[in-house]
Amino acid sequence: MNLKQFVAAAVLASVGTLAQAALITNGFTFAVASGSNTAIGTHFHSNTGGAFGNPAGKAEVGRYFTEGVRGLSEYSLTGLTNSASAYVTFNTYKAGGLFAGSNDFPFTGTIKVDVYQGNNTEDISDYQAPSLGNVFTFSTAGLAVGDILSFDITSYFNAAVTAGWSSLGIRLIADPLNDRGAWTFDSFRLTNSNDCRPGNPACGGQVSEPESLALLGVAMLSAIVALRRRRQA
Repeated sequence: MNLKQFVAAAVLASVGTLAQAALITNGFTFAVASGSNTAIGTHFHSNTGGAFGNPAGKAEVGRYFTEGVRGLSEYSLTGLTNSASAYVTFNTYKAGGLFAGSNDFPFTGTIKVDVYQGNNTEDISDYQAPSLGNVFTFSTAGLAVGDILSFDITSYFNAAVTAGWSSLGIRLIADPLNDRGAWTFDSFRLTNSNDCRPGNPACGGQVSEPESLALLGVAMLSAIVALRRRRQA
């Protein structure tokens, strides 16, 4: 196999790996809001029952008048084993909150990705459940609807499985809490790869290994083409 064939095979293999990013498990998603005391949750803004007529399974994060709103997802660990890599992955559903005319516009600030011990139940108290660690904090500046975010939670996932937890919880918190506006996320799942895409500002420059291989293959192919052109000149 010559160098050109090798590079072509590497590119095809890396693209194939990208398409086969494995799902560990899906989560169920909800949003809890506080009253005027933003440290304590008091009611749902989204849940599997469609609270307030809002779409189910949405993680709203930010502000609703005097209320703080946090997005949450929980993952059953039943039957799961330790993983070499585990990422919490989710989609940007809306640049705004769930209430038209009230908070249906975005804010520019930071959102903290938090871990807590879940119980496979939507509980209002999950809003203030004790944090077991901050996975990542990302900026909403430049974030767009459809962006996919992935954050490495391997150590937390494996520790939870080893400890025999029934559920792992992920919580999104606007930190510091913004004055107005919100963001909404959905399609929460645990994956074994970093699905952030290059150029997504919230990813902090992260590039998953399959993407790195694909980019390397493209770079090598570009170098071969450039070298051939110089030889022909």
